[in-house]
Amino acid sequence: MRRLTTYAFALTLLILAQHAHAQFIAIMISAPPAAALTTTCGGAVPLPEGTVVKVFMDVDSDGQDFDDPQPTVCTNPPECNSPADAVNFNQFTVNGIFLGIGPGYFGTDPGLSCLGMIPSTGRFYLRIFEPDNTTVLWTSSVFTVQVGLQEVNFTDADWTCGSVGPQCTVIDESE
Repeated sequence: MRRLTTYAFALTLLILAQHAHAQFIAIMISAPPAAALTTTCGGAVPLPEGTVVKVFMDVDSDGQDFDDPQPTVCTNPPECNSPADAVNFNQFTVNGIFLGIGPGYFGTDPGLSCLGMIPSTGRFYLRIFEPDNTTVLWTSSVFTVQVGLQEVNFTDADWTCGSVGPQCTVIDESE
């Protein structure tokens, strides 16, 4: 019991130390009871372990669009110290099997963070692309980071399958 208490205390100190140095730490999680992210819209096959999830910034606060960039990664991740508004990563992989929560899920460890000022609007979202790395398969809702440690838990309502934004509607194949 004493060893468990010592471990819990050490873990608390580590989190507090990270918290004291970071402007924000956002741990992003997609886990049950949300449905697993799949390889097709409405599909039954979960995304494979290692599928890349990219982080984007909603720089103009108008929601997800194709003008939004990925945030700048700091010069020495994960020990970010420059530039001031850089983050420790701008992509990660689906790792639900590794974490024991199942295929098609993920959790970020470490969380998305920066040491200096919060980048741009502080609004972020995730995109998962088809294997061609061009076609958007999944886009998350926008979340806003705040100073300090936070969890961003994605639910089914937070994901849109396919591209987000104005789309061309095809009425029939003759168009």
